[in-house]
Amino acid sequence: MQPLNPIPLWPVLMYDFQWADHDQHRDEIAQVCYELEAKKHVSNVAPDAKRGLYESGFDFVSTDSPAVLAFSHWAKQCMFRAAANANKAYWPPGMNVTVEIHESWCHITRDGGYHDMHAHPGSSWSAIYYVDTGDMGAAEDKNGVNRFYNPNNCGYADAGMAWVNRNTSIDFRAEPGMMVVFPSWLQHSAVVYRGKKDRIVIALNCRITRSDLSQVTLSI
Repeated sequence: MQPLNPIPLWPVLMYDFQWADHDQHRDEIAQVCYELEAKKHVSNVAPDAKRGLYESGFDFVSTDSPAVLAFSHWAKQCMFRAAANANKAYWPPGMNVTVEIHESWCHITRDGGYHDMHAHPGSSWSAIYYVDTGDMGAAEDKNGVNRFYNPNNCGYADAGMAWVNRNTSIDFRAEPGMMVVFPSWLQHSAVVYRGKKDRIVIALNCRITRSDLSQVTLSI
C-alpha cells in the first residue's frame, strides 16, 4: 500500500516576546492607563461583550509619554519580526515593509471582569502586552487568562474529528512584560479574572504594507 503523505495546510502562528525594558517603564505606562480612565477616555465599542473592565479609546500609543513611545517602538519591531517569520516563504527578496499600529488601547480589569470571544477585523496582526498581571497567579490556573480558539473547529464532532476537537482552545499564561502576537482574525477572549489587584494590558492592531523593493527592513 502506498505510504501516507499528509499535507499540512494553513497553520496558525502565534509569537511571544519579553520586553527587556519592562521594569523601567511599567509604572509610567500603568499611570497613563489610570489617567485615561480618570478622563473617561473610553471606546464605547461592544459594551455588552465585556464586564468589570475599563477600555480606553483606540489611540493609546499616541499618548505623550516617553514610556509609551518606547513601548510603541519595541512593539513595532516585534510585529515586524512575527510577520517576517510567518511570511518568509512569501515575501520576495528585497521587500521593504511598513508597520503601522493603527489601533491601540488599554484594559484595566477588576475582580470579576472579563471579555467575551471576539476578533479584530480590519487588521493584519494583533498583540496583547501584559503591563501588570495582578493576581492572575493567585487563584486557579486559568484565572484571567487570554483564551485563543481553534479556527478549524467546524462545529461537528465524531471520532473522525477528534484531532481537531480535542484542542478547541489554548490558554496563554503570561508574565508581566510579555507580549503575545497573533493573527487579527483569530478568535480570543479574556476569561473571568479574580483578584484584589488590577490586571492591566495594552492591546494593539497593526497593518503591514509593502512600500518599495529596496531592502527587507522595518519602516516606523
